[in-house]
Amino acid sequence: MANRINLLLGVHNHQPVDNWDHVIEEAYVKCYKPFLDVLESHPKVGMSIHYTGYLLDWLVDRHPETIDQLKRLIQRGQVEMFSGAYYEPIIAIIPDADKVGQIEKLSDRVEALTGQRPHGLWLAERVWEPHLVKPIAQAGIRYLFLDDSHFKAAGLDESELHGRYTSEEQGHVTDIFPVDKTLRYQIPYANPQEITDYLLTLASPDGKRSAIYFDDGEKFGVWPGSYGLVYREKWLDRFFRLLEDHADVINTTTPSQYVANTPPVGRIYLPTASYSEMMEWALPAKHVGTYEQGKKEIPEQYSRFFQAGFWRNFLVKYPEANNIHKKMLYVSEKIHRLEQKQGKKHPEALDELWKGQSNDIFWHGVFGGLYLTNLRTANYQHLIKAETLVDTLLYGESFLNIVHRDFDCDGHTDVLIETSAQNLYLDPNEGGCLFELDYRAKNFNLLDTLARRYESYHDKLSLPPDAEGEKITAKHRNLDQHLHYDWHRRVSLLDHFLGADTTLDSLAQSRYPEQGDFVNQPYQVSVKDQVVTLSRDGNLWEGDRAIPLKVEKQLAFIDPDQAQTMIRYTITNPSSEKVSLWFAPEFNVNLLAGDAPDRYYYLPEKEPKRENAHSSKGVAVAETTETKTKLRSKKLVSKEALKDVYGIGLRDEWLGIDYHLVWNRLGNVWRFPVETVSQSEAGFEKVYQSSAVFPNWKFDLAPGEHWQVEITQRIATPHV
Repeated sequence: MANRINLLLGVHNHQPVDNWDHVIEEAYVKCYKPFLDVLESHPKVGMSIHYTGYLLDWLVDRHPETIDQLKRLIQRGQVEMFSGAYYEPIIAIIPDADKVGQIEKLSDRVEALTGQRPHGLWLAERVWEPHLVKPIAQAGIRYLFLDDSHFKAAGLDESELHGRYTSEEQGHVTDIFPVDKTLRYQIPYANPQEITDYLLTLASPDGKRSAIYFDDGEKFGVWPGSYGLVYREKWLDRFFRLLEDHADVINTTTPSQYVANTPPVGRIYLPTASYSEMMEWALPAKHVGTYEQGKKEIPEQYSRFFQAGFWRNFLVKYPEANNIHKKMLYVSEKIHRLEQKQGKKHPEALDELWKGQSNDIFWHGVFGGLYLTNLRTANYQHLIKAETLVDTLLYGESFLNIVHRDFDCDGHTDVLIETSAQNLYLDPNEGGCLFELDYRAKNFNLLDTLARRYESYHDKLSLPPDAEGEKITAKHRNLDQHLHYDWHRRVSLLDHFLGADTTLDSLAQSRYPEQGDFVNQPYQVSVKDQVVTLSRDGNLWEGDRAIPLKVEKQLAFIDPDQAQTMIRYTITNPSSEKVSLWFAPEFNVNLLAGDAPDRYYYLPEKEPKRENAHSSKGVAVAETTETKTKLRSKKLVSKEALKDVYGIGLRDEWLGIDYHLVWNRLGNVWRFPVETVSQSEAGFEKVYQSSAVFPNWKFDLAPGEHWQVEITQRIATPHV
């Protein structure tokens, strides 16, 4: 009997939820359509194909002929459709009920469209944790594919990676195939003959061995330079033709056909892992260089046991990602609580929740979307919409709840203020800051920001243009001049006391003298009559000398149906000496695009009324006339110092959001954009993350004296 090898090919096609339509259309033209056309012209080549739910829905809506083409390929036994979690979450980090629900939703959708029920699963970013076997099996999945490095880390040798293994969790069983790293790196970049020659070396007399390739479909037309290689130079056509020419030895088959004829090799329990690059990206940035050096020094026979980071630590590395994750868990908990209460599911709320679980914004490497504001916004919008649907059923049309909960799971209690118009999440342990601000009317989190952090690839920007082995591609000039690093999150209600030498530029670069110890330190919190009070007995530092200082901020909510918050600051000098202060509370707002003409700053035309209206809770309200505004024609990406004003506004005509602050003391305002420098598959780029706004006042306080300012924060839909 002649030697044979079973080749299991597979591609995973994905687009993030709410990605730009023109981006998906370009991917369709350059990748998804031509790939199927070439495959259809080679009927002897069998393979697996996975589409994430959002992309599949897009194809049904925009290019239904794709579904007809898939059905033809399925009917002649050439294609096996794969399932997965519908909106491509990292399955390990979502609740078990959502794991099963998302997988079953995609399996149902694929079966309804093509007539074929999937038995295999694509695992997003190949992020594996052993407990996943149980929910995957419960969702009706028989097998999935993971990198061979997972198996090598468990102790298998190269010769043992040519079949499938069975894994188990609490008696639930599924099979796992190891994806061949050599094939993953060769396809589609190596000469097709080189790949064919490699496959021939794997053939065995019994014909039971398998060689497995399963990777991103976007490699075939979307990745930089791939369209010309794969289609203009006909790489894919030449590769499939060679496979057909060697059909007597290389049996290109589907997983279900292979499983039906070949038993599993044995049982295995795999350690937590993802692909090697992902685990490296999950490391703290300061340790990436150490890891890379270690890889070079460790002999090859030991390197398989040399693992990098753990995927979940992205939630430590980036607290903003953790914020979205914990928001998702909180909304999921609400939805499933309502289901138990009413004894039925809420499909619309569930679907919005599942869209908000999409994985792209939870991590960052070369492809991760955490740095991309439009992708983060999409997750938040779906989560807030799901939450509002459920809250309306739980609490009615008008409500105000104050919830004490360790929201971010850091061991400290947070305060969540939920009204029918807005959500405000406060972290007393981190400067009493406001870290989430949801405007329910637009399902929009105005505090979806990202701080500027050191990334290991930033070091490349300082290399000379001709550095050996390094080719730097950048979308913007002089990016090294924008490498500023924040020492705290970019959130709101951070209480700064600026040193005398502070300038607008030094503040914008986070290189200014901070005299107070309030920004990231614990505050005491109390709630009475729906007024939240945060206070800290801290210090003003003059060199090594600490002068006691107390800051108190009260938040009150007059009308739960209005997205309006009344904030009263009281600063007290409990020391025995006079102090000179420069107080600058920080506010951040992200309206997605800093350089768009329909997003800009403005100043209220009139001052606040000198008389103050008082809430029923005893907190003063600074009123303002809103019938007219004086537009300043200043884009959000601009930087400016304003003197003697009573407020400032930011308006987004595209989103339909108007955010403004007004106060009852004449003051100055400093403002600047927060822009990160990140790496993407297309090169280095500068990304607008938020507009930082610092109203500020200089004043002296005698011993025992206090100073107050009242600030109104209001969000509304403007009449443009």
